[in-house]
Amino acid sequence: MQVRISWKRCLAFLALLFVVLWAVDLFAGGALRRAARHSPFWMAALAILLFGISTRLFFARTSSRRAQALKDFSRRVAHADFRPLELDYSGDELDDLATSLNETAARLNQTFQSLTEERNRSSAILGGMEEGVAVMDSAERLVFCNPAFSAILGVDLSRALGRPLVEVMRQAELFEILRGALRTREVVRSEVNLDTVQPGTFALAAVPLPPIAGMQEPGKLADPEAKPHGVVIVLHDITELRRLERVRRDFVANVSHEFRTPLTAIQGFAETLLAGALHDNENNRRFLEIIREQSVRLARLTDDLLKLARIEAGRLELEMVSLFARDLIQPCVEAARVDAGRKQIALHVEVPAGFPALLGDIHGLREVLQNLLDNAVQYTPPGGSVTVDAQRQGDSAVLSVRDTGIGIPQADRERVFERFYRVDSARSRDSGRTGLGLSIARHIVEAHGGRIWVESEVGSGSAFQFTVSLAPPTGRDLS
Repeated sequence: MQVRISWKRCLAFLALLFVVLWAVDLFAGGALRRAARHSPFWMAALAILLFGISTRLFFARTSSRRAQALKDFSRRVAHADFRPLELDYSGDELDDLATSLNETAARLNQTFQSLTEERNRSSAILGGMEEGVAVMDSAERLVFCNPAFSAILGVDLSRALGRPLVEVMRQAELFEILRGALRTREVVRSEVNLDTVQPGTFALAAVPLPPIAGMQEPGKLADPEAKPHGVVIVLHDITELRRLERVRRDFVANVSHEFRTPLTAIQGFAETLLAGALHDNENNRRFLEIIREQSVRLARLTDDLLKLARIEAGRLELEMVSLFARDLIQPCVEAARVDAGRKQIALHVEVPAGFPALLGDIHGLREVLQNLLDNAVQYTPPGGSVTVDAQRQGDSAVLSVRDTGIGIPQADRERVFERFYRVDSARSRDSGRTGLGLSIARHIVEAHGGRIWVESEVGSGSAFQFTVSLAPPTGRDLS
């Protein structure tokens, strides 16, 4: 490498040489000056030699120091330390090299910051996704997964990364799909049922990653038959979607069945009458009464379906007013006395004196309470009892309908509020009930901001309870 000598360095070397010669002459007692007078040629040669040696040593030392500085700078850059190198502005090639390295480090710093921002942005996006995302490399090792994927499969991120995927998860069906995508180099879309920490149904997409361009030989196009670099896995939870589809199918089937039963009865008895039974004085009236009962049942079912559809569509209008506790309970109890009297069932009302007012829609709450009372009377054997009571619980009131009936099995308690669900289907249909009452009651209570639940024991009876907000105090006795 050629080194350009600046005039400042020449002056510095000359000054250094003068000092060296002066020191040698002083040490030799003026011998150099005497020798110079007698042998000017050798003295000049000595001076040139000393000048060359000093210059070489000076430049070698300076170049070594600057080269070491460049070496240290390259090490810092390799460790992502992009602080610029200090220049001494000597005007030589090392100075140009240092300037070029500073520019390169600045570009690397900018690129590094851009990549860091992109990585943080991608991590934030993947971390916030509800879909599970993971990457399996060509050796079938798990190299990345987001928190959603970890939660779905119960994978410990600190232990799973870098390990073979077959060791991380125990889902043979899922693993075979991923292995097939890696082998066929084609996108695979499927639906899988996973029995994991969060069992459910998931839509799966396995997308092969093309080979990395840097791993191909220079000047050669990527081989379309080359093994993919890995597979990206995306799991989308569709459990709720499939559940809603099943609910819709069951709803359509139940509605069809509920409509078919009364319609079949109406059609059958109408055809019987038209075939000649109309003139049968012993049976024609009974046939007409059956047709009327089935028509009433059909109308009730239609009304309940329309009401439920209106509630679920958010079109339920509530007129929130202050209610007297007994004004809500007593009409419902009186309406239930007819059926209760036939079965000799005792009805009791227990509302403490001075009970605070309730806040709600009187028609909606009466519909809830009436439905619970009718169910209690229906499923209580003759000679039993049904009790309606009210208790205060913080800022709410808990209204309960307790009976001494047949009770509800444990497996059915969580489903009694579903549409068309009946614990005793045959008995419910014989009574003309639609199976929508408790579902409507649940929606009305939830529209009031409350909740409804059941406590029951088979053979000992049931207690249906729901909460209602208390009205602001007025200072009156509202019991």
